Amino acid sequence: MERLTTTYLGLELKNPIIVGSSPLTASLDNLKKCEDAGAGAVVVKSIFEEQIDHDAKLMISESEGYVVHADGQDFLEDASRNYYIDAYLSLVEKATDALDIPVIASVNCRTQGTWLDYVSRFAEVGADALELNYFVLPSDFKRTAEEMETEFIALVETARRRFPLPLSIKMGSQFTALANIVGQLDKIGVDGLVLFNRFYQPNIDIEKIATKASIVLSSPHEYTLPLQWTALLSAYLNCDICASTGIHSGETLIKMLLSGAKAVQVCSAIMKNGHPVITEMLNTLTTWMDRHHAQTFVDFRGKLAHKRTKDPSQWERAQYMKSLNVEF
Repeated sequence: MERLTTTYLGLELKNPIIVGSSPLTASLDNLKKCEDAGAGAVVVKSIFEEQIDHDAKLMISESEGYVVHADGQDFLEDASRNYYIDAYLSLVEKATDALDIPVIASVNCRTQGTWLDYVSRFAEVGADALELNYFVLPSDFKRTAEEMETEFIALVETARRRFPLPLSIKMGSQFTALANIVGQLDKIGVDGLVLFNRFYQPNIDIEKIATKASIVLSSPHEYTLPLQWTALLSAYLNCDICASTGIHSGETLIKMLLSGAKAVQVCSAIMKNGHPVITEMLNTLTTWMDRHHAQTFVDFRGKLAHKRTKDPSQWERAQYMKSLNVEF
C-alpha cells in the first residue's frame, strides 16, 4: 500500500501507525507480532532510568556483606547498571536485525542522570531513532514552573548533542505555556514530538487501605486533547508531530492526519482488542481516501491544521456555549 507511505523523523514508514512503548513491544516475539500485523514502526518498551538505578542499588544492598572496599562498591554499582542497560540494548539490536520496519528505542528519564552516558550506544546497536520520555510531577512546593521547564530544555539539549540519530520527545501537556516549550524544543533541533504521554497515576484500595496501581489504558474519547494541540502546532514547526492517546479507530486516525500529524502511536486499542485493530484502522483509512479521491497522504494531511483552516479560532476557544446548545 504505497499510497499509505509516510515519513516520520526522517524515516520512511509504510503506513502512519506506530506501536508505542508498552508490553506489546517488550520482547522480540511481541515486536514481530506488531510487524506482522501491519505496523509501520515500533517503539521498543522504554528503559526506565528510575528502574535501573533502583535495581542497581538493590543488588548492592544484597551484596553489602561481601563488598569490603569502596572501589568494589562502585564497581558493583556500575556492573549492575550495565547489566540492565546491556539487556535492553541487546533487545534493540535483535529487533533491528529481525524486523524490516523502523525500530525506535525509548528512554524514560527524570534527570540528567547516568542514562546520558549510554544514550549514544542506541545508535551503535542499530536503533533507527530514540524517543525520550520525560516528565516530573510538579509536586514540589518550592520549585517554580520556570525552573522545571528550564531543566527540561537543558536535558533535551544535552540529549540532542549526544545522540547522532533522529530524536523525538514524548511529552505531557501539563506546561504553563505549552506552545512556548514546543517552540524551544523545535529550535533545539529535535526531530519529532509525541503528543501526548500517559502517566502512571496511583489509586487506593479501600479494603486493604493502601495505594495501588490504576489502569492506564486510554479510552476512545481521550483523543481530543492531542487532536487540538496537533492542529494548533503542526503547521508552525520544523519537527514532526506524532499523535498519541485515545486513538482506537480508523476515524480517529484520519482526524489526527487531517490536523497535521505525520504518524500516530497506538497501544491501548491493541491491548484491548488485539493486533487486528491495526488492519481495521488502515482499511478505514484507505476506504475514506477512496471516497474523498485522495491518492496520497499529501492530498489531505494537515488540511485542517490551525494555520490552514478557514476559521483557525475554532481550535483556540473552548466552544463551551455551543456545546451546551447542541440538540439531542
